[in-house]
Amino acid sequence: MLTISPQALEYIKTRNQTIYLELPPLIDCCIHLQEAPVVRFGHPPNLAAYKSQNIDGITVYIPDDLPDIPLTIDLSSFFGYKQLVIEGWRLA
Repeated sequence: MLTISPQALEYIKTRNQTIYLELPPLIDCCIHLQEAPVVRFGHPPNLAAYKSQNIDGITVYIPDDLPDIPLTIDLSSFFGYKQLVIEGWRLA
């Protein structure tokens, strides 16, 4: 289940764009490791590998292979630079 925090929702609405989650490559040696998805504005490069979902009025493209775990899109800010991040992801 994917949710969007109120701060992130406000920020996304100011940009007036869709967003998508991009999964980093899987690191597969002794154990399976995968970093948290990256939240990007716009449409994914390969729409066939995504499903679209409307969350709080925002169109979000979610990768088909995203694990079904509770995740939240949140807003992070550092010296005025704002970035959407994923909360609730486990590395392994």
